[in-house]
Amino acid sequence: MREQQDEDASPADGDRLSPGSTAVLPHRDFLRLAAVLGCLALAAAFVAAALFAPAQVPPALANRDFANYWTAARLALSGNAMDLFSTHADYFRHMQAAFGMDYPWHAWSYPPHYLLFVWPLGLLAYLPAMIAFLGVTFLLYLAALRSFTGRLDADILLAVLPFALFNIWAAQNGFLTAALFLGALALRYERPVLAGVLAGCLTIKPQLGVLIPILYLIEGRWLSMVSAALTTLLLVAVSAACFGVEGWIGYVQNTFASQSAVMAYATGIFLDMMPAPFGVMRNLGAEPTLAFAVHAAVALPVLAVTVYGFAVVRDPVLRGAVLCVATIAVTPYSLAYDLGGFAASVALGMTRSPASPFSGRRLILLAGAYLPLLIVPAGIFGVPLAPLIVVGVLAVLLSDGAIQVKREAGTVIARSPAASSG
Repeated sequence: MREQQDEDASPADGDRLSPGSTAVLPHRDFLRLAAVLGCLALAAAFVAAALFAPAQVPPALANRDFANYWTAARLALSGNAMDLFSTHADYFRHMQAAFGMDYPWHAWSYPPHYLLFVWPLGLLAYLPAMIAFLGVTFLLYLAALRSFTGRLDADILLAVLPFALFNIWAAQNGFLTAALFLGALALRYERPVLAGVLAGCLTIKPQLGVLIPILYLIEGRWLSMVSAALTTLLLVAVSAACFGVEGWIGYVQNTFASQSAVMAYATGIFLDMMPAPFGVMRNLGAEPTLAFAVHAAVALPVLAVTVYGFAVVRDPVLRGAVLCVATIAVTPYSLAYDLGGFAASVALGMTRSPASPFSGRRLILLAGAYLPLLIVPAGIFGVPLAPLIVVGVLAVLLSDGAIQVKREAGTVIARSPAASSG
């Protein structure tokens, strides 16, 4: 009987692996080694670039989203934080002063309490600050990834590598927000107060945390909910004390309104980076009203299925993965560098995938892993690929949850006295 159970549990027979399983697939040993060496090389590159960064910022590196964070940090340290939440012209003149009058259009889009996270960057020159920001937040992401998936081996690293490369290329805060997101999910049982603190900190990009309160409510994570609310209030109060209440007024009246206009009417490469149906429709030339209607037609059923999935799926880790994926479909404004939680969920799903590399399930997950690198080419050619992949990954994870429930029910029936006597 023991030998039969061991055979049934073998990955070669197509059984799914648990997140913490140490079973490996021999044909992937080389890829594992390559992934580990790649991470070491990436860390070495961060250190070398920090030590030997040139004083003059190359235009290609200056034209990155990180320029917003560095400029904002400088303004916060100099007492000019209000220029972030005034008109775009007031803010952009500081960027032109730092990077030249021909500097391309950039805009500030974050609430005042984001400055509490980035102000130390203003103490460094631009390139060392960028390297430090990406390096530190990358380490935070790896820590959250390990906590979320239960492992941090080459399989996991390979699955999130496309996202990591895209976020580094964009020099965005995707590592930071994904670390907060994953931590708010991974710690909600063992350290509920800290999970709530991380969820509260995620309000620096509130659209990414819209489903977390629903999951907390369904699971009765009351400590996490209270902790998240108090953390948010504290961040608002501290930022108002540091940078002025006027900053929050300006954020609501100017920054938020400006970003809403960008989302609805602006054009540019950012539309190619948007995985949600709203962004895809805007990229295809649809008017904002039609784009939002199509988005709602997808997002509302996804939300309903997700909430039902929360009630059915018993595995708390899988619930978190479902939430990460559903968030990308539900929120209308996210970009490829916001796919850190999605990538972690794909990685989790791949650890449970069948041994066959050509199964439909595994191909869907592979498409999800490479979505950060596929999304821009698909957007350029007008192919609505991203929503299909996101919904496909969500279906795979929900299917995993349903299969797990059936297996557990079958095990209980098989072990019951009635079944044994029969």
